[in-house]
Amino acid sequence: MPERAAIYRRYRPQTFSAIVGQEHVTRTLRNAIANGQVAHAYLLSGVRGTGKTSIARLIAKAVNCPNAKDGEPCDRCESCIAIREGRFLDLIEIDAASNRGIDEMRDLRDKVRFAPSMGQYKVYVIDEAHQLTTEAFNALLKTLEEPPPHAIFVLATTESGKIPATIVSRTQRFDLRRIPHKGVVAQLARILEQEKVSGESTALEAIARHAQGSLRDAESMLDMVIAFADGPITLSEVNELLGASDWEETAALFDALAAADGAAGITLVGRLVDDGRDLRLFVRRAIDHARALVLTVATGRAPETASEQVAAKLRAQAKALSLEQLARIAKRLVETEQNLRTSEGTPLPLELAILDLVTPREKAAPPPEPIRREPSTPQSRPHGMVTRAEPAQREVPRGAVVAIAERRSSPVVASPGARSPVVALETVKKAWGDLVERAKERSIGKAAQLAKADPIAIDGTTIVIAFGDEFARALWQDKRRAELEQDLSDILSAVVRVKCVRQQVAPTTDDPMLRAFVDTLGRPDRIMEIE
Repeated sequence: MPERAAIYRRYRPQTFSAIVGQEHVTRTLRNAIANGQVAHAYLLSGVRGTGKTSIARLIAKAVNCPNAKDGEPCDRCESCIAIREGRFLDLIEIDAASNRGIDEMRDLRDKVRFAPSMGQYKVYVIDEAHQLTTEAFNALLKTLEEPPPHAIFVLATTESGKIPATIVSRTQRFDLRRIPHKGVVAQLARILEQEKVSGESTALEAIARHAQGSLRDAESMLDMVIAFADGPITLSEVNELLGASDWEETAALFDALAAADGAAGITLVGRLVDDGRDLRLFVRRAIDHARALVLTVATGRAPETASEQVAAKLRAQAKALSLEQLARIAKRLVETEQNLRTSEGTPLPLELAILDLVTPREKAAPPPEPIRREPSTPQSRPHGMVTRAEPAQREVPRGAVVAIAERRSSPVVASPGARSPVVALETVKKAWGDLVERAKERSIGKAAQLAKADPIAIDGTTIVIAFGDEFARALWQDKRRAELEQDLSDILSAVVRVKCVRQQVAPTTDDPMLRAFVDTLGRPDRIMEIE
């Protein structure tokens, strides 16, 4: 039985008009070819499956087709058929991933001088051009600076930022876009019609969502689903083979965040882990979802690329999430994606982020009332406690110590209304050395800052950590908090959060009120300033 070619190969576009979703590129190229203004070098940039290689081959067809009309190849002449069948000698395709050295580029430079053997132009297509070495780029640059009139170069890349500026400046650059969702669905429907296979529109919608703008990926998935279904294609078969689409999973995450349902979010992460999914990729797509929601909230309209089902979901979620919430979610997701790089496979950074995002933000506390000294004697009140006196004596001066955080003689006592601690403070203190050692493996500076900090209280799952200077406190509270939460959770075997506060050593002062305050309560080891 003859081998059946893959769908994406059998339905590769053979004319510019057959390219889906890249009209801004194909129209420009057709006009240039029709007017005899062909450039000697092109740079095609875009994510995988958007048509870079197909367009490169169409350039070769159009410039070598004697019957080309308005820049469109006829797809019937000897040259067009030879290119379609992969036997046109003047179309040279080079995979830069495996031919990336200077020797290959020198060989190209030597051979490019020879005249074409079959057509009018020799067309060199360099795929994944960003993988060429610096030396290879320098050798290629020489050829691009003084190209022979019969040679055309087409560089295709998924990472245009890695192409040297000297190369880019000698090419005409085209940035290919992700294929619009509706365009992918329409192309899949045309393929099913040609294959004489019936399929539900919802099934094609699901395949297109999985493809994330890559038509080649969508066609490959369709090929698998046709083989799996062995008959009409249904949504249930697509879901059974491919699983829930990435979009549906990220939408489920935002549903959980909007409802402040941490359990649903953690359950979703557990399901992704069980399925062996790439959590970093999931978080990156969640960031894209956050961006789509921002556009929907800000403009009242879902992005044009969204399908009807996706747009309806975005509009529903936009009613439950404000721009302020979305900004917080997006910032936390960006931090989480970075933390997952060094998490050694644990989903903890994402789980902590979800718990953080479903926890209501604390409102700024009102300025504390000044502490006044009671007229009673020290023996008339329990040792080690600070009470607020009735308005009688003068206030402690502004900037003075207002709260004792920890005493050497007695453990920290939770304030009234505090939640039961998930771990004992003494356990955290004993584990602090392990935390410092772990930090030292990454950065001596981080370890030094943590060595000077102290855990001083626990409220539920939140560990309060005091830092001696404001710079370190702000750094660990804002930029390194997720890292600290992850490390402590690993060491303590419990999911915890942290809150970083400022501590100060008790000041020496001649103020009689402060002296009486210290004499009455004893000198504390650490004093926390309420800001």
